[in-house]
Amino acid sequence: MRKLLAAVAAAGIATLTLAPSNATAQESDQQNRIKIDITQVTPEPVTSSQPDAITVSGTLTNVGDRRVSNAEVRLERGDRLDENGLRTALSKPKAGVKFSNFQPAAPSLTPGQSVSFTINVTLHGRSANSLEVDTPGVYPLLVNVNGVPDFGGLAKIGQATTVLPVLSLPGGEAMGKPNTPAKVSVLWPLSDRPHLVTADTAGNAVLTDDDLAGELAAGGRLDGLLAAYEQAPFGLTQAICLAVDPDLVTTVQSMAAGYRVQTPGGPVAGKGQAAAHAWLDRLKQDVPGRCVFALPGADADLNALARAGATSLVQYALADNVLKQALGIAALTGMTWPIDGQLDPKTLAAFTDNSQQTLDSDLLKGAKVSTVLLSAATVPGTDPTQLGDKGPRVIRLDDLVTAALANGPAAALSAMLLHTSSAAPIVVAPPHQWAASKADASSLLNGVSTMVDQQYLTPAGLPTLASGPTPTAKVAPGYSAQGAELSEFATHNVAEATSHAWDLYNSMQQETTSTFTPEQQMSPTFDALLRASSGAWRGNDAGAATALSVPAGMLSDIVGHVRIEQPRSPITLASEDSPLPVRLVNDLRVRVKVAVKLQPLSGVSAAPTYQWISAGLPRDVLLNSSVARSGRFTVTASLSTTSGETVLGGPARIELSSTAFGTVNLVITGIAAAALFGLSGRRIYRRITASRKRKAQPPAEATAEVTEPAHAPVHEKLTAGVPGDERSSES
Repeated sequence: MRKLLAAVAAAGIATLTLAPSNATAQESDQQNRIKIDITQVTPEPVTSSQPDAITVSGTLTNVGDRRVSNAEVRLERGDRLDENGLRTALSKPKAGVKFSNFQPAAPSLTPGQSVSFTINVTLHGRSANSLEVDTPGVYPLLVNVNGVPDFGGLAKIGQATTVLPVLSLPGGEAMGKPNTPAKVSVLWPLSDRPHLVTADTAGNAVLTDDDLAGELAAGGRLDGLLAAYEQAPFGLTQAICLAVDPDLVTTVQSMAAGYRVQTPGGPVAGKGQAAAHAWLDRLKQDVPGRCVFALPGADADLNALARAGATSLVQYALADNVLKQALGIAALTGMTWPIDGQLDPKTLAAFTDNSQQTLDSDLLKGAKVSTVLLSAATVPGTDPTQLGDKGPRVIRLDDLVTAALANGPAAALSAMLLHTSSAAPIVVAPPHQWAASKADASSLLNGVSTMVDQQYLTPAGLPTLASGPTPTAKVAPGYSAQGAELSEFATHNVAEATSHAWDLYNSMQQETTSTFTPEQQMSPTFDALLRASSGAWRGNDAGAATALSVPAGMLSDIVGHVRIEQPRSPITLASEDSPLPVRLVNDLRVRVKVAVKLQPLSGVSAAPTYQWISAGLPRDVLLNSSVARSGRFTVTASLSTTSGETVLGGPARIELSSTAFGTVNLVITGIAAAALFGLSGRRIYRRITASRKRKAQPPAEATAEVTEPAHAPVHEKLTAGVPGDERSSES
């Protein structure tokens, strides 16, 4: 039931958040012809010290397919709102109950054309052009545009809604002040989508594009946010906490040193070096003594990563080592703020998962989380609260204020006005990549300052909220899956690459004669993996895949630097157990422990051997092999990490020439020798037997001696086979 309530509440907030910043009625096609962007409402909030007037400024844009003539604008006020009414007014605006006069806005607007407008009306006093606000509170304010489209008549062609907070009326009553004003703390995010391909502070950095140059330049989004922060009212400074993306700082550092940008025609020089240098210098000057903490690196989608099993990358995203080095400050440690203020239970488990001793490594120093900023709708109960038995403390974000902020500072201030008596702190949490203009950002801070000065709110620093009473309530975080978060496909690929990166890191050691560490070797790859898992790629698998190609290339380069050297000539093995020599090469700057294996081959076997290869030096090792074949043949040797998970280099084909006799050859030779001895023995035996038989025969009978005529000797070969010659009959 608790999860259901959290999900329902989160769904309600999602509905409110999804409302466009300038909600537009959809009653007819005519009402969609003009898009209205409200840029400023003055004053906000309204107080008795100000003139009895309200001014609304903005732009009108013809988004239809016809020219519009005689565009005119007026304001409409609705009834006073409570919290539920505010949610409804922002998502489904209603017609007003009090109307100002129409005022000319533009004589003609062609399709695509924009024009600025400003309308001034009376707030309280009675007149034909007054909104007649008689009681302090929160009121919906509708900007209504009429005009004449071509081929049509006068019609309502556009509308947009904002909200007007009224603390006190000019010359009239004031809103009741709470006995104990709610504490207020404002998060100030500085983040952008990833741009960095190769980080470098010597002028060799490479970026995917040069869009960040415009963000940092005068008038850019990040320039405006920093400027509004710098100009915040003095009494509010300790209640504002900068939430900085470490990857943004790394990128700006690289840009400030000189950089190139990828283009279809090849890298070109970037144009934002001066702007980056100036922006970074301002940030360094602004932050000493102020509240600063790190967002997850590259604004990584922690929940999607945790569900994909990339635990070590979740932890790496929290192990900020950049802000202290780059900005020269001691940022708040142990604090994190997930995207949307939501935390999956698997992400919570990843915070403390040390099953692979990852948190004990030098790479993940500082990755432990003690405080997490979460949407109040996902964490039931009241402050102070802890997640689980050993989880971090929770600081709840005000969901109504967060949702209202999407509709501009006036709406956010109105939401705060409805929560001034809240026992829970009001933590204002803009989106991580907040698109507010400098004017809107300043208006928000000035409005909060006014409410503090009027004793409706009390400023509170984030460190104070994080160090309150020891939590007694222990709850599990609720989580509503975000349809736009990183897809399973994208996070699966990132998780697989992370597994190989961590496997390589575990296989490395620092050389005793070098200051270069495994952390320095592998950090660029892990940083690139964070960029590939940024929440900026939600709903954009193609962008995530492009970003992932960078760390994939880095991993390929690393594994290619550790290899088996291909022998130039055959290797001769003289015996069955002759060791097989193999040369291992490590071109990295750290030692690497590897496993050397032979692929299975009939008649050849060798147990895997594990070796440390020093940086930059080849190493000859002898594999204890068993060769049961002779002749010339080829074996394939491969190299991997000791876990076997990551293959290093490519396989090496080693040509062998063996003169050794294996078991089979010896058996065959033995059988042949036995057969030879047997046949030879048989022949000798037969000869001996025949000889004995001849000797055992009786001598021939004596005959009378006959004197033959004497003849000359005749050669034996000449008499062979001559009839009458006894030698011819010898057998």
